[in-house]
Amino acid sequence: MEKTGSYQSLLNSKLLKGLLSLAFKGYFVQTGWVNSYLNKESLNPNGEPIPWLTYSFLDFLDGRLNKNLMLFEYGAGNSTLFYAQHVKQVIAVEHDTNWFERIKNQMPENVEMRNISLEHDDYVNAILQEDQRYDMVIVDGRKRVACCKNAIERLNEGGVLILDDSERTHYQPAIDYLVQQGFKHIPFSGIAIGAIHRKVTSLFYKENNCLGI
Repeated sequence: MEKTGSYQSLLNSKLLKGLLSLAFKGYFVQTGWVNSYLNKESLNPNGEPIPWLTYSFLDFLDGRLNKNLMLFEYGAGNSTLFYAQHVKQVIAVEHDTNWFERIKNQMPENVEMRNISLEHDDYVNAILQEDQRYDMVIVDGRKRVACCKNAIERLNEGGVLILDDSERTHYQPAIDYLVQQGFKHIPFSGIAIGAIHRKVTSLFYKENNCLGI
């Protein structure tokens, strides 16, 4: 059973003092969580874009990316800007036309972003239209179970897949399928950007992978 607190507990002076201090010091400031929460945008402490993932996974990823990696991303945004700084090329697909138009001109030259409809499974099958194989596939958009199943068809031998929000029960079939296909699974749980409840970002990998695990 999920444990919950009570509103009455917020009247505790020590707790109130501790909660108020989080806006000025400590983990929430050091990670940029406060800045992200106030701006409704995924940002590091310096105001630079980062993926909207769990901080535990971002800590793990730090120093593991390099300019030889090819990356495919379901769902575009600040994460695309972040990955573009650290890998060779990013192919990102985005279903929301308004959002696509808003961010497309922010992308650097090593990003190819495509606006693809959810109809007729065009979005899900976008990666299958690629001859290119990828070192990393990020699944953080719509229809994630189907996207995961297609994604592994375009992974390099040492490729890895990242599924965000994997704590959601309706994504469990994707986890089960990937494990059945021989992938090892590491769930990175904890606080995510702008969220106060437990979130999970899952990493799926095999031996001799591009992240060195």
